[in-house]
Amino acid sequence: MNLKQLQYFYMLAEELHFRRAAEKLNITQSPLSIAIQNLEQELGCQLFVRTQRRVQLTEVGERLRDHARSIIEKVEFCEQDLAAVVSGKAGQLRIGFTSASSLLSPFPALIHAFRREYPDIDVSLKEAATLVQLDSIQNRDLDVGVIRRPRQQLATAISFRKLKTDKLVVAMHSSHPLLEREEVRIADLAGERFIFFPRKMGVGIYDQFIELCGKRGFMPDIVQESQSTTTIVGLVAAGLGVAIVPSGLAYIQIPNVAFKTLADADAETDLLLAYRAGEENPRLAHLIRLAQVAFAQAET
Repeated sequence: MNLKQLQYFYMLAEELHFRRAAEKLNITQSPLSIAIQNLEQELGCQLFVRTQRRVQLTEVGERLRDHARSIIEKVEFCEQDLAAVVSGKAGQLRIGFTSASSLLSPFPALIHAFRREYPDIDVSLKEAATLVQLDSIQNRDLDVGVIRRPRQQLATAISFRKLKTDKLVVAMHSSHPLLEREEVRIADLAGERFIFFPRKMGVGIYDQFIELCGKRGFMPDIVQESQSTTTIVGLVAAGLGVAIVPSGLAYIQIPNVAFKTLADADAETDLLLAYRAGEENPRLAHLIRLAQVAFAQAET
């Protein structure tokens, strides 16, 4: 018994008329009759009672009709589901993000817009450090990650798509004397005590921070580390030191903390989507399209 036989049988079982069933199958009556005869011979039983005036199902035929209906419906659903996956309207999309990127207003808006436009795509979110995300992308545990670009050369083929460029800002206690200056540069922060992310959490922005300070002739004195941006800003409020963060996070409002944009031309950082190079994933293409819209709207 094969699917074609079941489809022929089911159409005749529904119509109980050879000519009408053949017309709906877009065949002549002869191959339909032969298919039914072969099926009956294969099963070793009669499926229809045929007279000159009518066609009726036998008891076995009625049972097979019910099974055939279920099988055909499942096959049709399977075809539709697979077509939706191929077109990118269904399936799974696994997205990685850093704790800091989740605080950027376009990111929650992006996920909300994606789920609204593609409700049949199972979106899986995983908070992870930059290098963990890149390893997971390489190992196919993630499809895409939201990261700051690592400074070192990557061993695997990873593609990047820029979402936005953030100026770097310095978070200071509201009583800090540098706030009285018209502009603040990185060199002005030499000798300050810094609060920053641990390197394992955000290798891209950490290495950039060290590099920017090194170009100005000093190594930053990092006295406290935290994986949480809000904790970092809170420690600034406590007077433990200053912090350099992307401008997209400067909306965090904590009493006794003020933000000052760094005037240096190279004091900026890119937020990126990272994914496997050459990957043909229509769900990823949908995300990239919506991400560009969400982050562009956030800039206006």
